[in-house]
Amino acid sequence: MEVVAKELCYKNLYSTILKALKILETYESGDVKLKFTRLCFMLILTFILTSTGVTVLAIEDNENTSSNPSLNFKSSKTNEFSEVNNESISSKNVDIDTLIKKTNDLNPTYQSITSQILNDSYEPNNTMETSTPILFGQELNANIGDAEDVDWYQIDLTAGTDVAFLLKNIPSDADYDLYIFDPDLNYALSENIGNADEKLYLNINTTGTWYIAIMPYNSYNAEENYQLFVGDAWLQDSFSVDTGMGFNYSQNNVGTILPYQILDLIEEPGIPDSARVTGIRFYTASSLGRWGNQTDFIYSAQSGEWYQTNPGLNVILGLPPEDENPLFVKQQWAITSSIETLFQVTGYYSPGVTFDYKYLRD
Repeated sequence: MEVVAKELCYKNLYSTILKALKILETYESGDVKLKFTRLCFMLILTFILTSTGVTVLAIEDNENTSSNPSLNFKSSKTNEFSEVNNESISSKNVDIDTLIKKTNDLNPTYQSITSQILNDSYEPNNTMETSTPILFGQELNANIGDAEDVDWYQIDLTAGTDVAFLLKNIPSDADYDLYIFDPDLNYALSENIGNADEKLYLNINTTGTWYIAIMPYNSYNAEENYQLFVGDAWLQDSFSVDTGMGFNYSQNNVGTILPYQILDLIEEPGIPDSARVTGIRFYTASSLGRWGNQTDFIYSAQSGEWYQTNPGLNVILGLPPEDENPLFVKQQWAITSSIETLFQVTGYYSPGVTFDYKYLRD
């Protein structure tokens, strides 16, 4: 058995006492003195655990079983958020100062015709000064009418907000890029090749009016709209899974934590790659028997930490804040369980787990 303890000097003593208890069990046959001796050993063990902060994570017959599993964590993208600054270099050699000062000389009649055909009511918005105000959470459709056309929008944002700027449905034969400016004209940019979606996620650091510029690179389509969304970066969802695991309780393992089993969600297609844990809840997928004060445990490969429910409850406690040290749902998790009371000879428990999470809008 292996014990994880705050005071490692008690580890050998703990192991010795448990072995002594097993020996006493072997020879115990109703002898009152032996029973009393065994009780004394148990009291000493309890005192050690409670006074030194020892935490038993696993008690098994296998001496080599590790309390901290060696599991895999893989995140396809952990740095989705960009930052505004005045040093980002354009991969398409766009001069940002020129973009800010640029004036569009499109023929007003041509703009009017394009606006009527495609219902682009946001023109004229070809400069920062003439940028069209939009609302938070608004999804709009507009078009680029000429190779020199740059569409500008403005929106009031509050510091501390996570915001998604999404430029989508770019015409198949066009290449549009996305530029975001804060009130001090620091900027972030997204310049993918071709008509791939342009996405920027920003934690707003300055309250005030922010500006969005959509600019054609080397091609445009005046007869098809693009789609722009500016709003909350996060969506909420949950994922429930019947683990298929089985934990067998007996009178011999009451009060101990059973060997862990592994739940692998790394390649789960039903979970977004950006999904960050906001809560974990256990439920009973199937069971046989009756017991009391059950505690469920779950181990994160990402954090290297165990988390647990309170006895008799199903909500995992002590998870790290999702905005500071987020746990990603797509990883390997170790799961185990323990009970304090078993009302019959044996019991069987198969857990299900629900992961509540938030994920980036795309």
